[in-house]
This record gives sequence, C-alpha cells and structure tokens, in this order.
Amino acid sequence: MSPDYDVVIIGAGMVGASLACAIAPSGLRIGIIESIALGSDQQPSYDDRGITLSPSSKRILERINVWQQMQSTTTAIKKIHISDQGRFGFTHLDAAELGRSELGHVVVARSLGQALHRQMSSFDNVDLICPAELKHFQKTDSAITLEITRDNKTESITAGLLVGADGSRSLVRRLAGINTKENDFKQTAIVANVTTQKPNNATAYERFTSHGPVALLPIDTNRSVLVFTVDKENTDRYLSMSDEHYIKAVENEFGRRLGKIEQVGQRRSYPILFIEAVEQYQEQLILLGNAAHSIHPNAAQGFNLGLRDVAGLAECIFTGIEKGQATGDISILENYIKLRIADQQRVMNFTNRLASSFYNELPLLSSTRNMAMLLLDFMPDLKTSFVEKTMGIAGLQPRLVRGEVL
Repeated sequence: MSPDYDVVIIGAGMVGASLACAIAPSGLRIGIIESIALGSDQQPSYDDRGITLSPSSKRILERINVWQQMQSTTTAIKKIHISDQGRFGFTHLDAAELGRSELGHVVVARSLGQALHRQMSSFDNVDLICPAELKHFQKTDSAITLEITRDNKTESITAGLLVGADGSRSLVRRLAGINTKENDFKQTAIVANVTTQKPNNATAYERFTSHGPVALLPIDTNRSVLVFTVDKENTDRYLSMSDEHYIKAVENEFGRRLGKIEQVGQRRSYPILFIEAVEQYQEQLILLGNAAHSIHPNAAQGFNLGLRDVAGLAECIFTGIEKGQATGDISILENYIKLRIADQQRVMNFTNRLASSFYNELPLLSSTRNMAMLLLDFMPDLKTSFVEKTMGIAGLQPRLVRGEVL
C-alpha cells in the first residue's frame, strides 16, 4: 500500500514551509505538521524579527512564487558597514561600487511567514496539520508510520519521507537517535524594532563587541531591526530595563551614527548556540534547517543556508521523481548531501571563525583581525569574492539559486 503522504514535514516554520512550496508543484502528497497555530503570538518563526535575505534567497523565493507576495514588505540593503568596537578596523560594502543593485534585503519574519503560508495553502496537495504534535515514529520497509496527537486524539499517518524541520532542539532528530556537536556561545540575541533620529539610507550596520555583535538592519526610512547581543548571564537584566535605560545601553555600545534612538519596540530574546547533527539523514528521513545545523547569527547566514538546503533537497527530489524513485529512496538523500555539504561546511566554519576571532581580546588576534578588515576594504577583488560568498552565489549551488526551474 502507498503511504498517506509522499513527504511529511515536521515544522511549518520558514524552512519547512519553504520546502512545501518548493516541492508542491511536483504533485506529491505533502503533509506538514506544526504544533503551534501559525497566527499565534507564540509562533517563533513568524514574529517581528528582521530576517536578512541574501540574493541567493531572493532567487529561490522568486522561483517558488513567494517573493512576489512579499516584495512590498522588503527593504533593500544598499550598503553594509562593519566595525570592531574600540578598534581602527572597518569594512564598507557598497552595492553600486560592486556593480550590484543591492547586497540583500531585510524582511520582518511575520511578513515572510504570511507569504509562505499563503503560497503553501494554494496547493491542493499540501495538507497543513496544525496544531498537532509528533509523538513517535517507526520505520518499515516501505514507509514511516508517525503517531501524532491532534484535538486531544492520537492518530497514525504514514509517509514515504520524513523531513525534520523542527528547529535546533529537533524532536525528529532526538527520536531518530542522531547525536549532535554543540557549543554554547553563552550569548543571547535581543531583537527589537527601533526608530532612529536619522534615516538609515538603506544601510545595514554591524559592530562587533566583546559580548557579541550589535546590528541595525533597515526596514524603513527611519526604522531598523536592532539585534543586540549580550552575555547570557546578563539577558534578564537587559530585558527588564525600561525603554529609556535600554536605549542608553545600546547607544553606549553602538554610538549615535543614526542619531538618537527615539523609540524601541517589544524585545525578544534568542539564545545563541552552535548545533550540528553528526548525520543529516537516515533511510526515509532527513533533517533540514536548524535541525541539521544551527549557527551563530554574526553573519546573518542561518536562514539563507537553510533556504539553499531547501533548494538542494527539492532539486534532488524532483530528479528522483524523474527516475521513478520513491521519495524516501536513500540515493536521493545521498545526492542531496553531495550537493550541499561543501556549502554547509564553508558557512559553519566561517561563522565559527568569526565568533572565535571577534570575541577574543588577545592583542595579536585583535590587531590581525583589524588589519584583515582594512585590507578587505581596500582590495576590490578580495571584497568581491567575500561578497559573493556571503550572498550564497559562489561555488556549486542548486538550480533554484542559479535562477533555473526544477
């Protein structure tokens, strides 16, 4: 007997929903299970965080017909200014100087989530099972049987392929017995929207401090998303501050490059961890997004990497369909890893090196990193290569990243 669904995705966050949108045109029967109602304030994937989208992500979202539904809510990044607090090193990236229309875009997670949900809901072959929770699963030769709870009732469904897109503390990963490599950076990112006295001129700012990066991402003329990274032990102190005292603390670290911060919105906190699954797939099962690798947000690479993984898995599934393979065929998953592993390792190594070098005050290391920033600023070829890598368009990339159809 054929399974109830060809693919079941656990997690309807941005990565899980993106995969559903990417593979739905194949006609596969897709189930997507989410424990938290998508319109709920408790839905962590669709809150007021600012998401930085690289050009590779824009291409993917265009090809899966999501960008068209959210474009009016995005803000282009024309310039990026990177500095090291208290040091002479800085790097300035300008899209015009690099021959590009923009370096990326910023969108509020809620707007992106709504666009993904609308597109996902437009397919008759995609069932959103929400709210519902996965409790257990068992593999057989032909399918995976999932035990889920919905409306206080337990039911079973079967899937040809189970995709764990359920975040850094993935239940799918734990139930599959997959171990992880982990590092607690002992930092927390506090995120809030702010209004500044001066316009941001479509410029994203990132300042590295001893306790983590401080970033301002443009979302309107005088509005930006503030990402203020603090030592883990100080999280509650910063969250409990009055707006006035919090603004003073931020300005003390960031300065008044955009004038005074006139207003700050609701603050939300996110622990910063590195988590890498030691294996990303098993027979009939694969991990995606933060379930496979959670990385430091210091270079805004996390979701962009996850979206390229979505593009890679979708491509391998489409290729498998053309060959008459079942969605859970191990060769599809092996081909996916071959396609994606180099990019994954490059990004993880890059973000980990940034974390180890910028939050270390050894004099020699401090001088070296500041000299590197200055060299990058004055060497156009090096700057171009750096930008292409952070844009997610360098090296071997999936067809959707190259602007091609599946």
